[in-house]
Parts: sequence; structure tokens; C-alpha cells
Amino acid sequence: MHLEESVRIDGRIEGNLAQQDGHGRWIIIGHTAEVHGDIRAQNISVAGKVIGNIVASESIELIDGCEVRGNITHKSINIEPGASLHGQLIASEPEASETEAIRAIDAARNNN
Repeated sequence: MHLEESVRIDGRIEGNLAQQDGHGRWIIIGHTAEVHGDIRAQNISVAGKVIGNIVASESIELIDGCEVRGNITHKSINIEPGASLHGQLIASEPEASETEAIRAIDAARNNN
């Protein structure tokens, strides 16, 4: 799914989420949300469950009680006590993350 604006997810999604960088956009995964797929965006906040890889070209925050099963590529990260991560944290240069996010968005457009 290609997202144009900031969005909050509070339900269950099966599939990848991609969002173009710019204007401080966020993907927010609420406490009751469950995402089975990769997420690529400028800024990401996870309070629920994500089973998939995450690429944040700017920042990611993992909120107390969240669960991530996958690798996280990020420029900056904030992990609250009580957050659960089963995967690797991969720090990247901003340009590298933006390039990855752009490729993911292009791939999502081509699949639609």
C-alpha cells in the first residue's frame, strides 16, 4: 500500500506499507494494530505489533509494549523500556535510507 500522507493504523494489515519522504510524515502503528509486512517511511512509531522489516529514513520510535519481528534500518531511534525487538538494528546514512525508501515506493507503484 502506498501512502501519501501521515497515517495511524489501529487494525490488522497484511501487506507492505510505503510512504514517500517529506513534510515530516509519519506512519503510526497503534497499540491494537498488527502489521504483517515491510514498512518504509520517513518517520515511524510502533506501539503495536509488526512482523516484517522496517526502514525509516529519519526516525523510528518503539513504544513500551510493542513487538517487532524483523530488522530495522534507521537514521535515529528511540526505544522505550518494555519494547520488544527480535531482529537487527541497522544504522544508516540518511542518503542510503532515502534511496531504499524511494526504491520501495517505486516498486509499490509498479505493482499497482
